[in-house]
Amino acid sequence: MPPIDDHALSLLRAALSSSATISLPGEPGYSIKRWAANAERQAALVACPATPQDVVHILGFVQGRAPYESQEKLDVAVKCGGHNASGASSSDGGLVIDLQPNMHAVRVDPKEKLAYVGGGTLIGPLDEAVQKHGLAAAVGVVSQTGIGGLTLGGGIGWLAGQHGLVIDNLVAATVVTSRGDIVSTSEDENPELLWGLRGGGGNFGVVTEFVFKLYDQRPDLYHACLTFLPSALPSVADEINAWLADRCILETGLLLFVNDPTKQPILLMHLLYNGEAKEGESKFARFEKLKPHSYEAQVIKYTDMNRLTDAAASPGDSRIRRGHFVPVTSAGIPFDLMKTTFDTWHQLTQEHSAATKSIIMWEFYSTEKWSKVPSNATAYVHRNPTYNVNNIVRWSDPAFTPGALPIAKAIDVAFTQARSNHFAPELLVGGGYANYLDIESQNTSSSMLHKRFGSNYERLVQVKTKYDPDNLFCKWFGIPPNSSA
Repeated sequence: MPPIDDHALSLLRAALSSSATISLPGEPGYSIKRWAANAERQAALVACPATPQDVVHILGFVQGRAPYESQEKLDVAVKCGGHNASGASSSDGGLVIDLQPNMHAVRVDPKEKLAYVGGGTLIGPLDEAVQKHGLAAAVGVVSQTGIGGLTLGGGIGWLAGQHGLVIDNLVAATVVTSRGDIVSTSEDENPELLWGLRGGGGNFGVVTEFVFKLYDQRPDLYHACLTFLPSALPSVADEINAWLADRCILETGLLLFVNDPTKQPILLMHLLYNGEAKEGESKFARFEKLKPHSYEAQVIKYTDMNRLTDAAASPGDSRIRRGHFVPVTSAGIPFDLMKTTFDTWHQLTQEHSAATKSIIMWEFYSTEKWSKVPSNATAYVHRNPTYNVNNIVRWSDPAFTPGALPIAKAIDVAFTQARSNHFAPELLVGGGYANYLDIESQNTSSSMLHKRFGSNYERLVQVKTKYDPDNLFCKWFGIPPNSSA
């Protein structure tokens, strides 16, 4: 990677606003910390802009545009929350644009039910800001996740059944392009860019502000947390399928395969009802009748909803994350698929003590709202009703790093083979949710990109060619512009 030119850097420092910072290694403000330790890279510079114009100057610097001609072109990465294990928000020897420190303001318009959200905002503060007005935003499920990557990859969470994916609620954005243009996009202004942002990733520029639709939201919800011993998996699986068949969109839940503090496997369930506690208690009583190992139910605040899985998704350690779709059918989720996945995960995490914090998470968010959106209405093409399965291999010992990927792959192979025994090939198109495909997101082969974006790919190439013709932004499912295709 080219060295940092002192003269160009001094010009950049002088051009930035008073609240912006740019830091070399060892200087205050320099941080390469990420959610996953293996996603950290030794950047040459970390820039924390405070305005869209700051981003314009930074992008000019990394490309050696006037007045920064003495600086050779640098690799650039954009970070919001850094909640990804792929390294897409990091740069090895280049420059990181870190939006989180200074561009995290949230302005709520309660009359129009809109939130104007800085590109570096985390989910937790966004939840708190909108709930002050009795409103909710359709976001993810972990409070420290950044709104940027979550949105640009599609965005799914607890309220998806009621309000759709995060991108389905994105109504406008402000984007700084590689050419240094500050572009506003909405359905009425530069609509093709908005279409691309709705699932096309960070391929088109730096999003400095998102505008989201908001919804009336009660201040509290009903939450039940249950654990079961592995021997209960058959009855738990049967009851989950019965529940999925007749639940309403206010009910959602997760099933996790985890190891407890004594390294013994357990089944952990989170069930959430966006309504009155008595109704929630009645709806989830079916699981309490299974005589769980532990059962705790309580009313929680809306602002705590996206903290329920924070412990399982705590920052630190290294991770490999793999995602898979499971088609929604009237037959439910095959028990063989659950059992094969559990058995493989259990065997591997017991054989490799360094990986005992690895988890499997089954996400049972309702598909009713978002699956009705046409596949070409947004860049996010995967609108068939599916549940998500998230395979996360987690370890802390650097010496174990070479052994982590084989474990992730072994679980994947067992899962996909079992899945293929129960579902027609046409139901398995796409593989998995893009924001969970850390390794695949670095694969820019034509076959991978066509698999990821499907019939929307060629249209995305056109948007890319218009807004990033030099392919500056290529860290996550990098779409090549026509000039380099």
